[in-house]
Amino acid sequence: MSAGALEGNDRQSMGLVTDHAEWKPVVAALESEGLPASAATIQQEHRWDREAVRYFMGPHVEIDIRDARTWAMNESERIELEAKLRAAAPPEWNGPDLVIVWRRPVAEEWAAAWLDAIDKLWREWRRRRVSNDAFENAREALSVLHHRVWDEAEDHGPLLPKIGEILTEARRHPPAVRQFPPLPPSGIDVAEVMDVLRRIANGSARPQVVFPLNGWRHLYHGVGEFTVDDWSIEAFKRNFGMKYVQEARAPDGRTGDYKSFAAREGNPFSLLEDDEQDAICEILERL
Repeated sequence: MSAGALEGNDRQSMGLVTDHAEWKPVVAALESEGLPASAATIQQEHRWDREAVRYFMGPHVEIDIRDARTWAMNESERIELEAKLRAAAPPEWNGPDLVIVWRRPVAEEWAAAWLDAIDKLWREWRRRRVSNDAFENAREALSVLHHRVWDEAEDHGPLLPKIGEILTEARRHPPAVRQFPPLPPSGIDVAEVMDVLRRIANGSARPQVVFPLNGWRHLYHGVGEFTVDDWSIEAFKRNFGMKYVQEARAPDGRTGDYKSFAAREGNPFSLLEDDEQDAICEILERL
């Protein structure tokens, strides 16, 4: 690549290439040694060239191996395994810029606690119980903790209590109270939709799926629709259950949508308590 082209490379980043065809032999070599494919994470440099208007794969490659067996290996065992992995790497990238890093496996206890905290933080923020600044501060603090365990191999035990402390501190900083204009006659109050959803959660009302025709469990990353007590609810689903109400139509014809809810108290689904949200998701997935 010419010097001029290199000057046009404004953006350089490391991107995941673990599943790329040219790197699959490395994963296969790992598996041949009795190690799971999930132990390997391969990242390769990507360079954006403005003149060519495309990405070029850069020379820098990092292969992270995170497994209890490799972490316990002695130096000679790691050298032997590294030689096998390098032999399986694409020849054009198997040079001094390819680095293999042996990382300490993260305890399931830590992973579960950290992911649960992230989930709780997002839910509290969507409920408008945590200010934007407090949310960002907590997210950064959780990220720093995870870096200490994930990248620096620090013992997770003493850090576990700090997860709860971060969430507690975030909850001490709710957003400022907002005043909302009167609801237009054609609009739906957020509390009305929450009441409908709560009837689903407690089992006093049963939803009927309108779309997709083959059932809610077949919907993926899209908007589906169900009816309940003469209400029509369109909801966005990513992987499981639902994430938020996209639009609601009352039996008398009044409507509300994502934008109108966001301009007031928040999305009706997001404002429900965790157990209510989870119950609705479980019910929808059975339809």
